[in-house]
Amino acid sequence: MKNTSIKLLFIVFAAGLLGGCGQQFPGFEEAENGVYYKVHYRSGDSTRPVTTDWVIINMDYRLEDSLMFSSADMDEPLRFPMIKPTFRGDLYAGLSLMNVGDSMSFAIVADSFFLKTAYLKHLPPNVEAGSPMYYDVKLLRVLSEQENQLEIQEEGDRKLREEMNLLRKYLKDNNINVQPTPSGLFFISLEKGNGRKPKEGEMCTVHLMVKQLDGKELFSNYDDEPFEIEMGKEFDTKGLMEGLGMMEEGGKALLIVPSEIGVGPGGKDGVPPFTTITYEVKLEKIKTVEEVKKDRQQRKRLKEQADLERKQNEQNRIDAYLRGNGITVKPLESGLYFIPLEEGSGRYPVDGDKVKVHYILHTIEGKLLQSSYEQKQTFDFVLGTGSVIKGWEEAIRLMQKGSKAKIIVPSKLAYGSRERGKDIPAYSPLVFDLELMDIE
Repeated sequence: MKNTSIKLLFIVFAAGLLGGCGQQFPGFEEAENGVYYKVHYRSGDSTRPVTTDWVIINMDYRLEDSLMFSSADMDEPLRFPMIKPTFRGDLYAGLSLMNVGDSMSFAIVADSFFLKTAYLKHLPPNVEAGSPMYYDVKLLRVLSEQENQLEIQEEGDRKLREEMNLLRKYLKDNNINVQPTPSGLFFISLEKGNGRKPKEGEMCTVHLMVKQLDGKELFSNYDDEPFEIEMGKEFDTKGLMEGLGMMEEGGKALLIVPSEIGVGPGGKDGVPPFTTITYEVKLEKIKTVEEVKKDRQQRKRLKEQADLERKQNEQNRIDAYLRGNGITVKPLESGLYFIPLEEGSGRYPVDGDKVKVHYILHTIEGKLLQSSYEQKQTFDFVLGTGSVIKGWEEAIRLMQKGSKAKIIVPSKLAYGSRERGKDIPAYSPLVFDLELMDIE
């Protein structure tokens, strides 16, 4: 079963302070165990979960006017073990009122979720103190511990068979006839090296491309700096490390890594469980640990020097952009350059408003980096929550619905000394074209 189900459940069942404040909720009844509930459907089934059982449910949780989570968006229903209620009226107590097939809603106070479960210091701007929060639950199945383990094992076996069938087809379609190593790794030499094989503790400088068998690319650094991987030290998967140890310096190989020595039965880094992956690996160089330390120190010095030069030259770069584009507007007190392009109408947004924004991002030298118009999707966020850069927060407060503006954001109002990929190094001023589509 998906690990994501268990992770999401931390939020779901830890948040069940269903009756903790003693507040009545209109339309809800209070059970003897402190749960505020509303029945939508009773199935007539007599199976009810008890401690040590496992439950499988569909669940939404929501505020009065907005959905926060829905298990319908996941590949599988939520599955987790029943335990004794940790306090009066928690979610486990709510589930204990349900039979298989029942649909019910439970009401809580939102403060309990955000302050006691999510450990926020303050409520989000769009959540009022004492406001209600609701869980809509349908109990699909109840399993004993033994039944749950057996079902998980059977499901794992089925997925493993599917994986092996796909792997056999891949080998046949690509005319791969090599035999796997005892671990299950398929090693196909693409280019023979002219050096030695790496020893444990040495550093391997590598380029690699990772794909699924269907050709979906998961990662590649062939167009970027190579990785440095310490031989014998855990890195990504066992299959990669095994295959790397079979290569010679200067060589290139294709590694086919089944899930047993790869992503495993739980998946990894967004790769689904029981997925065979491939690595195209080029072993560029083998270095001693001492050589790598010297290289890293040199790169660090060069980066610090480049960062310092960008920091000292930032205003000159901004001034050059202003001159080149005939912009004479003065910066605001914060340092933000705000150039209105098109008027809007209505009120200005304030903290707590959800805003929908279209944007185009360029470097100060004019290179296009991103466009929400091309993606055909606005960027939505709640103003005042710190979820966007300071330059955006300030600019959006100056705009009305339908208005457009260009902003030049100095690095102190953007990402400062942090890098955001190779196109946005430290101390990078940025240029945005903004369109405020809606305020909610």
